Amino acid sequence: MTESLDIDLDDMQEILGDFLIEADELIESLDTNFVKLESTPDDLDLLNEIFRAAHTVKGTSSFLGLEQVTELTHKMEDILNKLRKSELAVTPEIMDILLEALDILKVLIGDVRSGTKREHDLTSIIDRLVAACNGEGAGAAAPTNAEKPAEPAESTLEAASEATPDPVQEQKKAGATPKHPTAEATIRVDAERLDTLMNMVGELVLGRNSLTQTINRLNVTKKDQDDFEHLTQASNSINFITTELQMAVMKMRMQPVGKVFNKFPRLVRDIARDRGKQINLEIFGESTELDKAVIEEIGDPLVHVIRNSCDHGLESPEERTVLGKSEVGTVKLEALQEGSHIIIRVSDDGRGFDIDAIRAKAVERELITQAEIDRLSDKEAYKFVLEPGFSTAKVVTDISGRGVGMDVVRTNIEKLNGTIEFESAKNVGTTISIKLPLTLAIIQGLLVESDNEVFILPLASVLGTVKREGHHIHSVNGCPVFKLRDEIVPIINLGYVLNLNSSDSSKVDKPYIVIVGLGARKLGIQIDRFLGQEEVVIKSLGGYLGSREGMSGATILGDGRIRMILDIAGIFKIAGKRN
Repeated sequence: MTESLDIDLDDMQEILGDFLIEADELIESLDTNFVKLESTPDDLDLLNEIFRAAHTVKGTSSFLGLEQVTELTHKMEDILNKLRKSELAVTPEIMDILLEALDILKVLIGDVRSGTKREHDLTSIIDRLVAACNGEGAGAAAPTNAEKPAEPAESTLEAASEATPDPVQEQKKAGATPKHPTAEATIRVDAERLDTLMNMVGELVLGRNSLTQTINRLNVTKKDQDDFEHLTQASNSINFITTELQMAVMKMRMQPVGKVFNKFPRLVRDIARDRGKQINLEIFGESTELDKAVIEEIGDPLVHVIRNSCDHGLESPEERTVLGKSEVGTVKLEALQEGSHIIIRVSDDGRGFDIDAIRAKAVERELITQAEIDRLSDKEAYKFVLEPGFSTAKVVTDISGRGVGMDVVRTNIEKLNGTIEFESAKNVGTTISIKLPLTLAIIQGLLVESDNEVFILPLASVLGTVKREGHHIHSVNGCPVFKLRDEIVPIINLGYVLNLNSSDSSKVDKPYIVIVGLGARKLGIQIDRFLGQEEVVIKSLGGYLGSREGMSGATILGDGRIRMILDIAGIFKIAGKRN
């Protein structure tokens, strides 16, 4: 009589949850290591690591009764075992079939996670894995002259793409998002608990600000010197502890940008295979850390940028040879920290932007006049590639060239209060620099007053401040502008733009102007006075107020009042509509 295992349903759910977390880690490592293996086929340690990852997924999925996951990983394991024993050689064709199987495995694991109960037709992929394992294709180890077999019939490996499920095809185009960092001495903490702790720290920061402001007021009318000194010491102590706790919690939310970068070797490899190009991807600074919320948002913009660099930026091997370049194109992906920001650069040594084509297309689409664009520097003209539908590509591919990518990049980056800059030279290459804040939870803000209302401008977007006096205001097409050094900057009245005044107060002169920037664009905001700088905790506007254009959130200042935090991208958009 066979003894059955008595496992509680809650225990099974916990085991399943652990399996999904581990499977994400292992699949991420397989995605990265398969690409590494293709360039270092003799690395036995790497092969063993890959084999163990596949074996672990197979073993646990078998215990959980996930039959299709087990079947697929078992056939992958068979090929990997032969590669370890040198019974098969690592070839691009073998890696194609293994990577394709891995994509299908991602779909199967995704079904398990979502609770979707469906059977996929794995017949074709299983047949091809078996054929590859049996040496029926380019993956067989080269035999000696004495034992050369007859050429195999038409290999089933060539039919690879036809049986790949549609979800996999979409994932191959977009790149697989990594789910977890590589194995290290870490402890898993539920994200909701971190968010709760971050909110509590935010409240502590607000309390600290209120206490500090109260003490500053008492300092003016202090009576008992000893009591006041004790209070000041207590405030300083709370201020120190709050800052330390704030930094500790922020670090808990920080994750290495390598979580995003790790998916790009696979993406670049697939594009290179598809386009018949040779591309070397160099990655630097993957240990640089960013807030979890920022990490989750930058994946899609970087996919668009990397695709464009590989597909349109880099020339074909034949073109590169004619230009005297190496047949192998290079794409560099780099992250580095500068103060409270992170800079992500994507560089290629390809053909560079065709600045003449960009200028001509911008005029053709009536985005600017010929006279105006003639006055722009190349760096300023590059910004037009971020316009929706803007493309100078002569050939449209399934990867890029439709002009629907870079505007998505701009939208997503600006949503994170980030900026984009371009540098390019014809036949030398292009560098795209993305500047992002390290965290979205707490910012340094500039407090300003306009029309009896107090607003907070993200200090990272403030380029400078000037007195209205001494700057002559001109009108261009009915819109007020002023000259800042050699640049014409449009100006707005904040109260009017945000509908705080029913009357048209756009013409009212105010004593100060704050210059804010968004990428290469600049805008002057007229205000009544400055109230100083303060570290502010960003709070959502909530379901009642919802999202409001021009506002990114709210905060509670030291005096207990709620003040709105301005969304610079939204302000630019509103100003564009009004003008």
